[in-house]
Amino acid sequence: MHVNSDDRVRRFGCAAGVAAVALLLLQLPEARAADPLGLYVGGAFGQARVDASLPNAGQFREDHSAFKIMAGLRPDPVLGAELEYVDFGHPGRFNGIGGSDVSMKGAAAFGMFYFPVPLVDVYAKGGLTRLQSTANVNPCPMCANPVAPPPPRRTTNTSWAAGAGAQFRLGSVAVRGEYERFNAAGGAPYLLSVGASWTF
Repeated sequence: MHVNSDDRVRRFGCAAGVAAVALLLLQLPEARAADPLGLYVGGAFGQARVDASLPNAGQFREDHSAFKIMAGLRPDPVLGAELEYVDFGHPGRFNGIGGSDVSMKGAAAFGMFYFPVPLVDVYAKGGLTRLQSTANVNPCPMCANPVAPPPPRRTTNTSWAAGAGAQFRLGSVAVRGEYERFNAAGGAPYLLSVGASWTF
């Protein structure tokens, strides 16, 4: 049976997230006895590529500003877990005759693996995301006899997500930059962001 590259990436992302969370839970009692959980909260702002299928079978790809908020724990120097809510914004485009727009937002859960690198934290993350998207098409709003637009394409996808990044910590504050890739709405949206977190 042939397995395409998207299926392999999806399986890798899911497996990485499940494995990291499982290892984290196995080590949690010992970590709690030695050190605090390392709970943190934070936020980030960046540039997203919104990629989705349109109601007219076309494809929408536009860049837009985006943000996210996150909460996580790191009881071990190597392993952690993170939850986030991400909003890709609501980009639109006009081609001279008609227009289209897409909104996309949702939540994700990641297992985190931190590489033993000095001075900065370099990490990879994998897990699952649940994104909601709405895609609209307006064929010709300025035409004398406008064409009725197709109904919006609303989708909710639960699928893989993966990413990588680096952060610099100064006491309880950390500044990070990261790249995340998702699978949703008939496309592969991604987010490049810079953010900060605070550890309790």
